Amino acid sequence: MAQSLTSRQLYKRCREERQFVLIDARNNTYSRELSFPVEMLSIEEGLNDKRIMNEKLEAILIGEDEETSFNKVTTLEQQLGIEMYYVKGGMKEWAMYIESVQIGELTDGGEVYQFVRPSTGHLSYMIVSEAEILLLNPDVWIQPYLDFVEDKAFTFRHIVDTCLHDTHISGGPTLAEEVEETYWLPELEESISLPYEPISKSHVPKIGNTNIPIKISQSDRFVTFIVDQHYIFTLNEEANLYEGKGTILSDRMLSYKQLNEKGWVSAEGKKTEIHNSVHSERIQAVNKGEINVTSEEILMLEYGC
Repeated sequence: MAQSLTSRQLYKRCREERQFVLIDARNNTYSRELSFPVEMLSIEEGLNDKRIMNEKLEAILIGEDEETSFNKVTTLEQQLGIEMYYVKGGMKEWAMYIESVQIGELTDGGEVYQFVRPSTGHLSYMIVSEAEILLLNPDVWIQPYLDFVEDKAFTFRHIVDTCLHDTHISGGPTLAEEVEETYWLPELEESISLPYEPISKSHVPKIGNTNIPIKISQSDRFVTFIVDQHYIFTLNEEANLYEGKGTILSDRMLSYKQLNEKGWVSAEGKKTEIHNSVHSERIQAVNKGEINVTSEEILMLEYGC
C-alpha cells in the first residue's frame, strides 16, 4: 500500500539530491515546468519509463490534492505491481510549503533568514534587528511568515517588494494589511491600485539599530538592498552584474544543486542563470491590485494552465 510523504519530507529528498522518479498526476492543463525544478513525468510517461520499475529509485506521485493523489497512486500501484509514495495533500499542500533557514548574523546581533518555496524556487528574506523585521519579497502564502514571527517573538515593521513581480503573486499587500504595517515598492510610473510607500535613495525602510545601514541601488524598476555592508539582496539578473564583496542573495533558486550544505542559496562566486519563468501580465495585474483572485486561481496562475 502506498505510503505518504509530507511536503517537508519531499523537500528533504530534493535537498539531499536523493534519487527518485516523480509522477505528475495532476490535470493535463497544468504546466509542469512552472511547478517543480526537477524532472516530472506524466502518468502516461511513467507507465512507459523503465526507471519506475527500478527498485533502487523511489517512485513518488503528486496529484492536485490529497484525494486525487491517494486514488491515483493506488490505481497505479495495482497496474504496475510496485509500492509507491504519494505527496500528502498533493500540489495544494506542496505549493504552500515554505521552509526557513538562518543565513547569518548582523553586527548588532540581528539575524538574516532565507525562506525557500521549493515548489517554485522562489526565495524571500527576513532581516531582523532588535527583534524588528524587514521582510523582502514575501510569497503569496503568508501563514509561514506569521507562524515564524510568532514563534520567534519578532515584530513586523516593513513589508517590501523589490520590484513589481510578474512571475509570482506577492503576499506583500495582504501581509502588510494583516499586521498593520507599511508596504513598500520601488517608485513606479504606472498606476497601482493599492496603498504603498515608494522606495527611493532618500526614503528607505529602517529597522532596529541605526548602526545597521540599509542602502539601495536602483536599476530600471528594480531595487537592490545592501544591508550591514555585507548582504546584497537582488534579482538573479542583477546578481550577474554585481562585482562587490559580500553575500549575494537572489530572488530565485534555479536548481536544488544551488543549495549549500547549510540549506540556503547564495549567488556568491558564481554567475546565476536567468530563470526560464513565464512572465504573466495577469500575475502582474494581481500584484498591482487591479484584480482579485481566489486560492484556486492562484494555483492556476502560478503553476500554469
